[in-house]
Order: sequence, then C-alpha cells, then structure tokens
Amino acid sequence: MIGRFIRGKWMRVALVTLPVLAACGQAPPAPEVAAVDDALWSPPPLVGEVGRLPDARDVVRRAIEFMSSHERLAFELVATYEVVQENGQKVEFDMLQRVALERPRRMYWATLNDDASTETAWCGDGQFTLVRQPTNTWGRVNVPLSLPAALSRIAHEYDVAVPFVDILSGDASELWIGDDVEWVDYIGEAWIQGHWTDHVALRRPGADIQLWFRADDEPFPVRMEIIRTNDDGQPAFSARFREWRTLVPDGTIPAFEPPQGSEQLEIVPSTGR
Repeated sequence: MIGRFIRGKWMRVALVTLPVLAACGQAPPAPEVAAVDDALWSPPPLVGEVGRLPDARDVVRRAIEFMSSHERLAFELVATYEVVQENGQKVEFDMLQRVALERPRRMYWATLNDDASTETAWCGDGQFTLVRQPTNTWGRVNVPLSLPAALSRIAHEYDVAVPFVDILSGDASELWIGDDVEWVDYIGEAWIQGHWTDHVALRRPGADIQLWFRADDEPFPVRMEIIRTNDDGQPAFSARFREWRTLVPDGTIPAFEPPQGSEQLEIVPSTGR
C-alpha cells in the first residue's frame, strides 16, 4: 500500500510493485497504451489550485444550477441494475437509454434492454404513452400536467424505468445536499470517458450515493452509483452518462404514431396487477 496525493488529500491505494519500478522509480507506459492516439487515453494536466480541495456541496450545487439553467437537454446513459433473488444472490441486467427533455412540458425516452426488448415513451401535457416491442403493444394513461409529478407517478405507481427519475421528478438539491443527507464528502478527481470529473460521495436514509461531475464549464453528470441500503440484499444501480447536449432542435421528440398492426392495451398500476 502506498499513499496517493489528490489536491492535498492522501489516499491509500494498492499497487502491484514491478521490478522496473525499483529499477527506475517510475514504470514506463505500456507499449500498447503509449501507441494509442486517443483523447480517452491522454488525460490533460489538472487545472486548479494545488493543495485545495473543492467543497463537495459546492460541486453538487454547481452541477444542479447548470443543468437547471437549460430548458432543453438530451443525453444517453448505460445503466446496470441488480435484482436480488430469493436465495440472496444478486444478478445484473443492463439497459441503454436515450433521452430528450423539454422543460417544463414534456420528455421522451427510448430504452433498449439487454434481452433486445425496447420501450419508447412520451410524457407530457397530461398524458403518458408507452410502446413495447417486440410485443407490438402500446398504451396511454392520464398523468398530472406537472412533468415532475407525472414522471414520479409513472415510475412509482406503474413501475416504468424512467431515466434519472429521482432528479427529474424532484428537487435535486434536496435529494443530494438537503437536510436528510447524513454525510457528503469530496473524494477526488477521476478521469472518466475523456473528462476530468469531481467525485462526490454522500449518504442519505436508504441510499449510499456516488456522483461524478465534469470538472469543466459544463458540469454534467458522467457517472452515478446508488446502493439501496434499506432493501433486502442492498441492490445497486449504476449509470454512465454520455452524449450530453443542450442544443436540442425542434423535432428531436418525434410525434407518437401507433406502430402498424399494434394492439392497444390498458396501462394499470403495478399494485393492481
């Protein structure tokens, strides 16, 4: 174990000691890495005041204010979630989601599950519409006119996988740095997906959360990890965000048309199934 210094903070990290380290004091880049001409493999030097750590709450607040300042947002995320089996084993599933948001009226998203099934959803103006394939079915239900309230209802009452639902359907400041948050700390910088990020960890009743925000002029979330500490087996959810855009042209959200030959089904609350 050796110490790692990150803007004034020592952290203990485990390294495998190689003979070459003892010989020259620093391991040369592996040939297969050094030959890669790719920005993902070439982190630029960190810019900032050496020895001073950002305040974790300030990092979170800055990101929330930035995202809230844009009426239109589009992004993709790759999510992995755990499901606890009756015997206690946790199994993982993946999904890819593409999202377009137009505040304060409507949101559209498409989900590709790891079994190749898809869900396409429209939420806004008091209606929620969902198309499922390959079953070629669709349904529609009335929801509150308020977009946050509508998203919260379809996620919690209808058990629909709404992207970023805890943030889009509520107060992100209250969720991440509000009075219920028991602990929050700045962990350090991390190079993820071609960006330096600020890594923050927090604990609130029922959840341990880690967040990584871009450490630049566009502090979008890059990664999120959640452990549901009150649930049996403490299942985890993780997401990696990509392709963030604030310039979302008209027409990005397509108009709904029932798929050819599709069957309309009633959407019922999950508690009523």
